[in-house]
Amino acid sequence: MKQEPKSNPVYQEQLAAILDNAVDAIITINERGIMVAVNPGTENMFGFSKSDMLGNNVNMLMPTPYHENHDDYLSHYLASGVRKIIGVGREVVGRRKDGSVFPIHLAVTEIHIENERLFTGIIRDISDVKAVEKKLVQNERLAAIGQMMAGLAHESRNALQKSHACLTNLAFDVKEQPDSLELVHKVQNALDELNSLLDEVRDYAAPIVIKKSPVNLESLIREIWQQVSTAQTPTEQESKIEFSIHVSDGFPDAILADRSRLGQVIWNVIRNAWTACDSDHGKIMVDLDYTRNKRGAIQIIIADNGPGIPDSNIPLIFEPFFTTNTKGTGLGLAICKRIVDAHNGTIALINNNLGGASFLCEIPMEFDLAAPSKD
Repeated sequence: MKQEPKSNPVYQEQLAAILDNAVDAIITINERGIMVAVNPGTENMFGFSKSDMLGNNVNMLMPTPYHENHDDYLSHYLASGVRKIIGVGREVVGRRKDGSVFPIHLAVTEIHIENERLFTGIIRDISDVKAVEKKLVQNERLAAIGQMMAGLAHESRNALQKSHACLTNLAFDVKEQPDSLELVHKVQNALDELNSLLDEVRDYAAPIVIKKSPVNLESLIREIWQQVSTAQTPTEQESKIEFSIHVSDGFPDAILADRSRLGQVIWNVIRNAWTACDSDHGKIMVDLDYTRNKRGAIQIIIADNGPGIPDSNIPLIFEPFFTTNTKGTGLGLAICKRIVDAHNGTIALINNNLGGASFLCEIPMEFDLAAPSKD
């Protein structure tokens, strides 16, 4: 006689192996919303241990307003039989043990075991999917902005060039009138700033194309420091800002990155650090390190001992057009973030224990072992 699968020990072992190794979270609750079974995927996804969850209401895994509404929904379904999620599935939001929230897809099935009604939910973390969707939408918007700005910059540049030509002639006519000549120069400077703004907006909106080649980071950073320190006004060049760079033992001689684009990021951050530092006691410190964990990455930390960044401004620091500098356009760091994103890396800002700001840039490790030690 053929044995029923549910009583077959091999079948039970296979089923347990599937549940234990499933990436998705699988949770079973009773009619009161109490969790009666969870798989290891649930622990990994939400950060709670099995003992934390079993015997507790499943709404502990939900943020407001789902947390408050779940029991009402379950009671309504038991009384009316009207389904909203069961057998359908939809996108909702989960809450981890640390309080962070993340998008999930939830599919719920109703089951009956020995006259008991249970509900099993299969939960998939769709954070990566949502991130890709967001990036695609952003790229489409940037492409549209870029196309518009390219045309605007072209037409504006013609008008700016004509304005500059007229102002040059006017400056010659009023060269014996210092007050009038000063006004002409102010208008010329304003036109230059407008032209720079148009260029920056166009550059921000344009697609970031990464061309990787072997790059010696220490050499690149020292080169950029020389560029920054010599590109200042004579007064700024007299600043006694101390620069240092520390390279961890075993740091690779060369990594694969876009030298020009990565240099643009480093130049921008070091220039901002220079501006923030006190001219007599300023310090700019660079650390080059790398992680050896599963997600190995090159780490570039650029710190200064300036006044730091107000906590309220930190979440906005990489937003387009946000700036605390009266002369800035607010696009420099936004472009930096797009460049780092294009390297599949991350960039963040924190206030350090020196009172200043620290920029931490991480780029996934890609070595060119055959490359020479200097680029």
